[in-house]
Amino acid sequence: MSHPGLLLISTVISIPEHIEVGKLIGREGRNLKPISAKTGTFVSVNTNTNPAQIEIKYNPHYSPSNNQINEAKDLLNNLIKNIEKEEKRNIRLLEKKKEKNVGFLDDFDSGTVSNNRVVSRYQKEITVKKEKQRSKKKISTTIKSYMEGGLKEGWEMEMENC
Repeated sequence: MSHPGLLLISTVISIPEHIEVGKLIGREGRNLKPISAKTGTFVSVNTNTNPAQIEIKYNPHYSPSNNQINEAKDLLNNLIKNIEKEEKRNIRLLEKKKEKNVGFLDDFDSGTVSNNRVVSRYQKEITVKKEKQRSKKKISTTIKSYMEGGLKEGWEMEMENC
C-alpha cells in the first residue's frame, strides 16, 4: 500500500507455481517488453526465489509516478490471469480429445462404429482393412473346402449355405 506523497520505487509479484516462467516472459520477451515500454518501468523476473517473482522497478528515464508501477502491476496480473485461462482451456481441450480417442477405441473394440458420429478417414481405413481381411479368410476357407471335398461337393456345400 502506498502512502500519499511517497514514491513507490519497486514492487514484487509472485508468479504462481503452475505458471511457466517462459510463457510469462514470452519469446524474446514479447510479453514483458511491451508492458515495460508502456508503463515506463523496468520489469524483471527472478527465478532464484521460490516461487519465482516479477520485480517492477521505477525507470529513472521517465518522470516518477506511482501510476507507472501500479499500471505495470495491473498489466502483469492480467497477463498471469490470461495465461491461467489459456492453460485451463488447453487442459479442457486435451480432456475432450482423450475422451474422443477412448470412444473411438471402444467402438473398434466392440467391432462397431457409432452411426451418430462422423467417421474419420482413419476409422474408414481401419474398417476397410478389417473387411478385406474377413473377405480373404472367407475366400481362403471356400477354396480349402473345394480342394478337400472336390469341386462338385464344395459347390454344393456353398449353395446349401446360401
